Parts: sequence; C-alpha cells; structure tokens
Amino acid sequence: MSKLLILDTFYFLHRSFHGYPKDLKNSKEEYTGMTFGLAKAIFEIIKEVEPTHFICAWESEELPSFRKTLYPDYQKTRMQMEPDDEMVFSSQFPNIIKLLEVFNIPRITSNGFEGDDVLGTMATLASSEMDEVVISTSDQDLMQLIDDKITIFRPGKPPFIPKAYFTPETFKEKYGFEPVKMIDYKALRGDPSDNIPGVKGIGEKTATSLIQEFGDLDGIYANLDNVKEVVRKKLIEDKDRAYLSKQLATIITNIPIEFTFDKAELFDFNFDAVEKFFDKMEFKSLAKPLAELKERSFNNLPLF
Repeated sequence: MSKLLILDTFYFLHRSFHGYPKDLKNSKEEYTGMTFGLAKAIFEIIKEVEPTHFICAWESEELPSFRKTLYPDYQKTRMQMEPDDEMVFSSQFPNIIKLLEVFNIPRITSNGFEGDDVLGTMATLASSEMDEVVISTSDQDLMQLIDDKITIFRPGKPPFIPKAYFTPETFKEKYGFEPVKMIDYKALRGDPSDNIPGVKGIGEKTATSLIQEFGDLDGIYANLDNVKEVVRKKLIEDKDRAYLSKQLATIITNIPIEFTFDKAELFDFNFDAVEKFFDKMEFKSLAKPLAELKERSFNNLPLF
C-alpha cells in the first residue's frame, strides 16, 4: 500500500515558531526553535501516519498569489509579525530548507500560487497514483480536498485539541455537508482569517442550512424565492461578493506541475547526513527517534 503524506509546511513552521522559545539558539548563535520544532514534527507525523512517501507544499517565493490580484484586500487582516519576530522567523529558513534536503523531502512550490494550491494540486495528482493521500494540517480551507482517497490529519494540541482524521464521513458528521461544499460555505460565511468577505450578515448556522437545503451557491441563487425574505435580501445585495468569495476560497488543483512520486520515497535519504545536521544544530534529543527510524528502515520493519 502506497501512502503519500503532504505537509502543510507553513502551518507547521508557525506552529513551531510559537510553540518553542523564540530566543532558542545553539552555540553558534543561530536561532533554532522553529527548525527543531519542524524536525520533531516530522518524526511525530511519520510515527502517526506511517507514510511510504513524503512531500512538503511551499509558498510562492516570488510573484504574489493570483488572489491578491483578484481581490487586493485578500489576507489584509492578517496580523504582521513584529520586526524582531520576522527576523527570527526568516533567519531560520536556510536551516529549514537544509533540514528538508537531508531528509530528502521534496519542497514543491509554484510561482503565483499559495501553498494550499500546490498542496491541492499534488494531492490530486497523487490520488491517481497512490493508494492513499494524507494531508497534515489544521487549515479548514483544505477540508474541501477530502474525498475517498484524500484524508486530512489534524495534529492535536494537548490538552485542548485532540488529534483527528477527517474522511468524507467524519467531515459530514461534523459540518453537516460534503467536503467540497466547504467552498460554498466560505462563499456565504466568508473567512475573517483571509479577509474573504462572504455575504454580510450570514453566519455559520445560516450558511450551513442554506447548503443543506439547496446544495451549493448556484442552487441557492436558483431558489431565492424559497429563501426567507431577510436572508434573500442579503443574498441579492451581496451576490457579487458571494461569487468573488467562492473564487477566493477555491483551492486550485490543476497547476501545471511535473513531478515523479518516486522522488518522494520516505527512506530515500542518507541517515548519516541527517545525523550530521542534527549534530551541527545541536539537536541532541532527536538522536533517539532518528536511531529508531534507521533501525526500522534497515530491518524493513513497520515504522513504529
């Protein structure tokens, strides 16, 4: 059974940045907290998911997202880092990239597209070649990708947030509609985190009930006569915003990316190179999980 793990990389970077002391350094005065956090997460996620293949989706490094061209206020509400935090965050990128390189985890990016679009495209490509695809993230936007072959694994944040897997069945049980309808839900409700406007005055409950009754945005607008007057008025007034929001919320799944998944085999890396990198970074506590992974690889044992 082949199983591809796709890491929502920037989710894990921010999780590590805020989860470890920001002033954590090694003896060379390099900031290391975020790098250590990602390395630790790699071991934890391998143990949990037991993939055969592993890739990372990466944000566009040059051209801005097409969504900012479509809607200049897209993500305008996101809080900016303080200059000192931005320096600590960005200064670790060379070592983050080196970490992925020594593990031979391909870092996939495409100019003008966000990491979510890269992730969506790679998941779609992989679903025709792999037996199973697991996306690790806590980003609600990515839920729209769930289908019979694509699962979302949300890492836990003990003691408040338990780990969870989302399949089509568990998603519908939680949200009340099919995963692909998350796009229509965001079109109606909006998304403050990305400054997606939605329809003014429509919240979670109304958006959910409209989707449950009429199916999707087109179905809702085709049945306005059957919608309560107070909600109908809001939908009519904000129709353009609703359809703009649907464009902004839709993850692109067909970026022209050429990739051979053989390059993403989990154990296709040099354990000694990883060990040397950990020594350089002074990640002594990661020696044990690396040794365990090495033993299982060499002896063809289950991962954990």
